[in-house]
Amino acid sequence: MVRNFYFFRHGQTNENAEGAKEGNRTDAFLTSDGVLQAKQLAEFLRDKKIDAFYSSPLPRAVRTAEIVAEYHPATPIIIEDDFIETAFGFWYNDDADAQRRIDNNFNRISGALGRIVAQRELLDVAVSSHGGVTRALCWAAGMRVGNIKNCQCFHFVLDDTGWHFVESFDTGIEVVNKSDIPQDE
Repeated sequence: MVRNFYFFRHGQTNENAEGAKEGNRTDAFLTSDGVLQAKQLAEFLRDKKIDAFYSSPLPRAVRTAEIVAEYHPATPIIIEDDFIETAFGFWYNDDADAQRRIDNNFNRISGALGRIVAQRELLDVAVSSHGGVTRALCWAAGMRVGNIKNCQCFHFVLDDTGWHFVESFDTGIEVVNKSDIPQDE
């Protein structure tokens, strides 16, 4: 059995544009560029069969999923709380507990993916989430990725031999995400 998985980050938000790291904030919404990015992603996924959309509960991910799902009106969008972005505070200190928290974050995300994979009737799944979550999903599928652009999508196939990377889609809509610029620049 061959199954398709599409993992993607939400579109650009007001917080990305202003330079804040969003974490699990609920007040970050798509900018007009973010909506355009989501529409480009929707075009890429338009002809793909999608049995279910999963989304982080945060508005920016849900809105991106809604835009992408417009070409799949009968396909449900299922909120998965474990795809929420992490709170970033612990990433920026030397707390000895930080690695445990990072591991717990990865285990939470990969556990949610495992629950979806266990639903064998879902052959084609799209997941709308966040940069860190999308990175963890890719890692769980065996691909190490670095920075992930807004609405960048990673297509994997899961078959009897495991996970296989197929392609990556980038909207080509270049925006300045001040939150992606290293602090020392």
